[in-house]
Amino acid sequence: MFTKALAQRGLSVLAVARASSSLTKIAGELRDGGAHVETLPADLASAEGVSAVTAKAEALGDIELLVNNAGLSTSGRFLEQSAKKEVESIRVNVEALYALTRAILPGMVARKGGGIINVASIVAFHAIPYWTTYAATKAFVLSFGEGLACELRHSGVRVVTVCPGFTKTGLYAESGVPGLAGKLLPFATPGEVVRVALAAYDAGRVIRIVGVTNRLLALSGALTPRFILRSLMAKMFAPTGAQGPSAGPPSPRPSTVR
Repeated sequence: MFTKALAQRGLSVLAVARASSSLTKIAGELRDGGAHVETLPADLASAEGVSAVTAKAEALGDIELLVNNAGLSTSGRFLEQSAKKEVESIRVNVEALYALTRAILPGMVARKGGGIINVASIVAFHAIPYWTTYAATKAFVLSFGEGLACELRHSGVRVVTVCPGFTKTGLYAESGVPGLAGKLLPFATPGEVVRVALAAYDAGRVIRIVGVTNRLLALSGALTPRFILRSLMAKMFAPTGAQGPSAGPPSPRPSTVR
């Protein structure tokens, strides 16, 4: 959706994704409409994938806007997760975001123009049992983006961190969402998240939470003692059948919040 929205603004877009088939289809449709879109299949969980993206960005020259939107996640009890998948999520959500920002930002600062949109999550504001690693990576994104925005406030470069909640994607249809949270919390559309993100960028915002309910959740979290908040989040995000530390093992299922 970011690719489509930015192309509609008349920008030339380099679209990066792990799945080349969907990327090629979207790019083809946009090119048919007169947009300039290049594609680059790359796995941002690997050093090679990140290097490929940074090399392509350098070859393209001046980058006006970097959108750090890639994300991976697992959900369920921490010790029952695949360590390989958890490390991959850290590499994509944290390491790749840092590396791409570190590579592209100097050119923006030198030109005194450009910007970065980081997509974090509403879970960045809380510790989330059963989404422990994912929430921690998004906490990094939020803190990193906010600190960077302050450092660059007089540079001409804008940095906004967008925090959506659950979003309607194909992944949820296949894997479901964890616990009561997936049943009680509202879902945004990808288009809504993109519109809010770009509007926040245009307005020079530093942090933008998507949706009234999510803004209330962030506010309530700031006002609630952390020991109470942890307990509430554990009940909201516990896999089906889990009642506490002594409950039987649930079946972990991959998921993501966008």
